Amino acid sequence: MRIAIVCSYYPWPPSVGGVETIVRNVSTKLAERNHEVYVVTTPFDVTTMRQVSTYGVEERDGVIVYKLKPGKLRVGYARFLKGLKETVEEIRPEIVHEHNLHPHLFQLVKWKGNNSYKLVAELHHPAVNLDFFAQRILLPFVAYWLKKESPSIDALLAHTKLEKRWLMSKGIREDSIKVIEPPFISSKLFSRRPKEPSNPNRLLYIGRVVPKKGLHILLRALSLVNDAELVIAGPYEKRYFEKLQRLVVKLRLEDRVKFKGKVTEEEKIDLMSSCSVLVCSTLADYHPIVLFEAQALGVPVIATKVGAVSEMMLDGETGLLVKAGDPYELAKSIATLIENEDLRRRFSVKAREFAKNFTVERSVKKLERLYYDVLNLR
Repeated sequence: MRIAIVCSYYPWPPSVGGVETIVRNVSTKLAERNHEVYVVTTPFDVTTMRQVSTYGVEERDGVIVYKLKPGKLRVGYARFLKGLKETVEEIRPEIVHEHNLHPHLFQLVKWKGNNSYKLVAELHHPAVNLDFFAQRILLPFVAYWLKKESPSIDALLAHTKLEKRWLMSKGIREDSIKVIEPPFISSKLFSRRPKEPSNPNRLLYIGRVVPKKGLHILLRALSLVNDAELVIAGPYEKRYFEKLQRLVVKLRLEDRVKFKGKVTEEEKIDLMSSCSVLVCSTLADYHPIVLFEAQALGVPVIATKVGAVSEMMLDGETGLLVKAGDPYELAKSIATLIENEDLRRRFSVKAREFAKNFTVERSVKKLERLYYDVLNLR
């Protein structure tokens, strides 16, 4: 199949985020399965909104990446992609797989008739990640437009039961919604044997360092737990990072908190393997991929009850769920796990078993079958 995947940001150039990771995992795995795969994106980073690479076309790992210029107008992360129509016409895809509830979804619906492609839309549950005021104002109108245009979308791909229910609440027909667990992790992670952390008191946060991730709550929780240490890794938003640094000083945590900044994939895995607990303190999220990576490595997790996180782990079996924004409940769960080695070991075994349901290989096979179905080839 010739497949065009449209996403405003992509890890080539290095834009770090959950959607971007999913798109990369899908595109490279489809290319390995001998499909002709194109990604249409921008050379901008989703965290900083800055250009981090050149415009043009490049090929990596069998995927051809078109890096287009975005329009000046944007709402939150949503952008128009200049030259998108011409690029799609040049690629001549059989399948266009669109990500996020962005303007290009409605453009691709409009252009279907003249280009003879099938359209698959993967929205990543936009209602749980409304980081900007304009998004909250516009979402009801965009959702109405989605309902109106949905008959022209060949399949709406939902990751979770939560997202399926949301789509149905907006008037989308149930038979047009396909639930496929997203391709979170490579099965290669299971080849790494779990190991005892070098320091049982070491906690890890890994992800974007932005306000909605709740790291200010995590630091306050840390101050309530004796001896616990925290490593924070990931690209940061400058103003929020400076706020966290001031909070570290205020809480007298200078000797217990270490900021690592952006890390490579291998460094990320090494950090996870060396910690006793991974903490996801997010205040608003859908399904943080890092939860699955940690569980695949046998690392117990603590996460907040937001979005579909309750579908991403087993509370009391692979980790602990806590109320978002509550440093006291978070501190209590941290203390429970770092002080109980037997509990961590039980969680570790169950976590690896559970994470096997969410591999890239398993999800891409389901996605491939969906593509064949909408093309009426099987």
